[in-house]
Amino acid sequence: MDAMNDNLGMAPYPMIFPDAEEGVVGVTLRRKVGKAKAGEYRFIEAYCVEQDCDCRRAAILVVNDKSKHQATIEFGFDPDEPLAGPYLNEYVKQASGAGDLLRVFVDLINGNPDWLKGIYRHYKEVRKKVDGRSYRGKAFPKPGSVVRFIKPPEEEEEDIFEEFHRLLDSALRMPQAGGRKKKGAAKTQGPLFTEEYSDLEDMADWIERYRHDADIPFGNHDARQTELRSYLLNHDRAADDLAKLLVTFFEEESEIDHLDAAMHLLTDSFEILRADQERRRPGTQQRMEDWQAALARHIFAAGVDPHLGTLVTQVLLNARVEILPLLHDANAQRMLAHADFVADPAQALLGLLGELEEQGTGNPHELFEAVLQMMAVGNAKVQVNLCHLMLGVDHPVIREAAVLMLFHPHAEVRAGVAQLLAEVDGRWLTPTSLRRLIVARNWFPESLRTHIDQVVTNARRARVECAPLPKRVEMTVHSSAVDGANAQTFQVLIPEKKGFLCCSIMPKKGHGVADAFLLPLAGKGERNDLLNMMRSETGAIEVSTDYLHKRICQALADGARHDKVPCHWLVAIAERLGTDQWKASPLNIAAELATLRDTLERRGGKFVTPRYRQQALVASESWAEEQPFAWSWFEDDVEVDEIVQKTLVKKRRPDPDRCIAAILEKIIQPRRAQWLERLVLTTLWLKAAKTPAVPWEEMFYVSEAVADEKMPLAEIPLMVMIAGLSFGAFIGRQEEGR
Repeated sequence: MDAMNDNLGMAPYPMIFPDAEEGVVGVTLRRKVGKAKAGEYRFIEAYCVEQDCDCRRAAILVVNDKSKHQATIEFGFDPDEPLAGPYLNEYVKQASGAGDLLRVFVDLINGNPDWLKGIYRHYKEVRKKVDGRSYRGKAFPKPGSVVRFIKPPEEEEEDIFEEFHRLLDSALRMPQAGGRKKKGAAKTQGPLFTEEYSDLEDMADWIERYRHDADIPFGNHDARQTELRSYLLNHDRAADDLAKLLVTFFEEESEIDHLDAAMHLLTDSFEILRADQERRRPGTQQRMEDWQAALARHIFAAGVDPHLGTLVTQVLLNARVEILPLLHDANAQRMLAHADFVADPAQALLGLLGELEEQGTGNPHELFEAVLQMMAVGNAKVQVNLCHLMLGVDHPVIREAAVLMLFHPHAEVRAGVAQLLAEVDGRWLTPTSLRRLIVARNWFPESLRTHIDQVVTNARRARVECAPLPKRVEMTVHSSAVDGANAQTFQVLIPEKKGFLCCSIMPKKGHGVADAFLLPLAGKGERNDLLNMMRSETGAIEVSTDYLHKRICQALADGARHDKVPCHWLVAIAERLGTDQWKASPLNIAAELATLRDTLERRGGKFVTPRYRQQALVASESWAEEQPFAWSWFEDDVEVDEIVQKTLVKKRRPDPDRCIAAILEKIIQPRRAQWLERLVLTTLWLKAAKTPAVPWEEMFYVSEAVADEKMPLAEIPLMVMIAGLSFGAFIGRQEEGR
């Protein structure tokens, strides 16, 4: 290694470790990408071999199947550094397709965490060999936690690649066609893994990608969604193209896999649009209108099978988007999306219930779900009238489904149904429906509770007996922390036959219980896949049932305050768990902090010392980098963009410190109460955990510091880190927009 240190700043991994079979990644382009021709390429990693250097970067030399140099890419591991990259080395002559190969590299690094993990591992191995000791640097950014973008160099650096290229050319040259293979390192080297890359140029490409990824269980597709967001921003015809393909795939029975992939793609597209709406991104409202207008033109149109409209309606409901009037108008003439409802609604409902029973379901929750899929795009008055009709059908399941329309996603329908139920004869209410209304009574806003109370009174006058609540069941609860969007996910697992039933619940600030559904799991394998995914992506941990009940009660109070109602599946979950204790109970931050403080003081010892408090504050700086529960803790709405852009006025280069200070002062300080709530809820989450990610006592002291308005945020390391991540997210959005 000495000779290499004297003459070379960087050396290829295969030269540093000649016997290793790593450090070279084979990439196959299925077709031409920009100016990069279709074919096989090798991406060869190189690392710094200077003694005691910790530059935390790699160089990637790209050669084609004829060993000709195509690109030299520089890649820093720390995304906030000025020379993080990836970018092309400007001191090396690049081939015409180098920029496109750089884009391929960025896409693959974002989409394949194994490659990035391998690069980190190789860097540590090189440092150990060069420095004679194990690597002692800080942790690298978690694969998947940072989306990489192409970044040009911002300052000059020494050209260290001339000798590097010469050595690579001699040591790693691949054989020419028909030529003789060389002995030595080239023969022993094999790729770490091989990748196929296809540039996504249209919606058909995207659907093919989704179809290819369909077998990945509970996969994390954050990088894919980032690419999709960029694609949607830059392709005005994307909505029309996808809608047309949906019609094509639906009409061809052999295209079921493509139809499923297209539906998944449609769901992700609307979730991206909804998230951008919540962040008030400029132009998002218009894009949402354009997408729903495309559905109106191609899906909810005369001559198109109404069952496709049913599937698309379910997508809109799952994505929790507001269905706009233009889509309601397009669907009005189709009358609930099924002609059968017009001719004989009662018979159509009985037929639908029969279909569900053949599938092994046939309960009121499933029936309401099916009716909702057909009618959610319909006129509100028509839906209330259908509820009236369902109450008059001589079948208890249909009448119970009618009562569940109180949980309709649209407020106008809920209000009409509540008034209707309060006026009908109480004898039409079944004992089970009566129990559901009593259990869920205070889940509703005050404006609806009067009507619900009247429904209960009418049923009691008609001497309808309240059905007993099912017995409580054994359960385990796994929960993420509250994320950057103020949402939290719970997966409640209960044994069922040879497998499990997963009850999924998502509280979200301002929305109450924003989502809930039931997911059957065939056995321990599917259960473990789900839990592993939750742990790796969100840092989810097993928590107490008391914490679950407390959080749901808080979410119900929050939802009622914002005129939000949970979906009907929360009622089904309460029944499956045998619980009637979910009563709206607002979160009291001051009381929770006081209780936590009292717990600490009663314990005494090191936890109440100033030293432990200071250590907790210092430790919090690394959470956003090391702990999955904090990976999404940053601000990224339009106000951040405005503040940073004002800070950058007349500045040729961004000044991170100045921007971070501005974000702390202008963005996070006004939202201090929101961050305090998130931190207190996370403290309670850690305290309820079977195996907490960090000690809850540390999170408490950070929460207490944020609660102290006299303490500047700049003195709280976690809040400074959050401001830094917010600035980094802004830079990422600028790159994405370009």
